[in-house]
Amino acid sequence: MTTSGLRGRLPNRRQLPLLAWMVVFWCGLWGSISPVVVVGGVLVALALVAVFPMPTLPPAPLPSLVGSVGLAAYLTWDLVRASLQVAWLAVRPGPVPPSAIVAAPLRSRSDAMIAATAELVSLVPGTLVVDIDVPTGTLYLHALVTGDPERVGDDVRASVRRMEERVLAALAPGSLSGGVDIADDVREARR
Repeated sequence: MTTSGLRGRLPNRRQLPLLAWMVVFWCGLWGSISPVVVVGGVLVALALVAVFPMPTLPPAPLPSLVGSVGLAAYLTWDLVRASLQVAWLAVRPGPVPPSAIVAAPLRSRSDAMIAATAELVSLVPGTLVVDIDVPTGTLYLHALVTGDPERVGDDVRASVRRMEERVLAALAPGSLSGGVDIADDVREARR
């Protein structure tokens, strides 16, 4: 094996956190942090990275502290508001409220941002992501109709847009400026 071939098999700086987590996991499996177990974990982690190399992804933007606080505050408010609405619908007298399937297009095409937005939207009572169309960046949601039935689609889409804006501000700061869509991480890495 040539030096360049060997260098291609050794982990780079971006893989060091992955190696560290592999060693921690290895120590957890053995239930010990003895020197033999740690060295064994390092050797197993290096072997796994050499045999199963991970694709090189572009560097991810650093999360924004201000955006993360804004996301947490918005999510908390949304959870409390929606929980009270759904609780009222559950105990009020009358018929079961109607529901709808709503298509909500997203601005981002990043798998990570789509997944984060879908997960956070699904946490909110009254909405559930039932399908994701990744190529078009569209979430399909099952939503309870809590207000005007004619406006349910617009209300759900606006709520998803607000959540996505906060996710992007927290996890991909700078992506909202200039109206530039976030590139798909996997396709970008293959180029």
